[in-house]
Amino acid sequence: MVPRTRIPAVPLPSPRPAREHGSTATVEQVGKWAVLVTVRGEVDLVTTPAVHEALRVGLATPDALLLVVDLSEVDFLAAAGLGALVQARDTAAGRAIDLRLVASGRSVLRLLDITGLRRTFRLHHDLAGPLGPYLQRSASSR
Repeated sequence: MVPRTRIPAVPLPSPRPAREHGSTATVEQVGKWAVLVTVRGEVDLVTTPAVHEALRVGLATPDALLLVVDLSEVDFLAAAGLGALVQARDTAAGRAIDLRLVASGRSVLRLLDITGLRRTFRLHHDLAGPLGPYLQRSASSR
């Protein structure tokens, strides 16, 4: 019989509270027909409801023909966040709203590649691509 040895327990790190995630989602109307949803930080199970709500508000904006979701400052995108984007894509298609993503970070692009969803979204590397005409008009109207 082999003698039993006791292995010391290794303490696990405590999970971070939701308020420390630092994720934000803002909605801004850019021009008459374009809406910009900017997402920053981590998009995970805790923060996805706020992102989902921002997408819902952006899609419900009167006269919106273009919804741009800026993910360029997203540090982490979990499956729950990806689900919110897919749901927004489907809702936008049903309302004849052009949905475009701005993403350049590996955390977002890699997940879109792995899931095969990259080809189902219109992707841009910066805001100038999808919002260029709207940003020029608002700058010239000042």
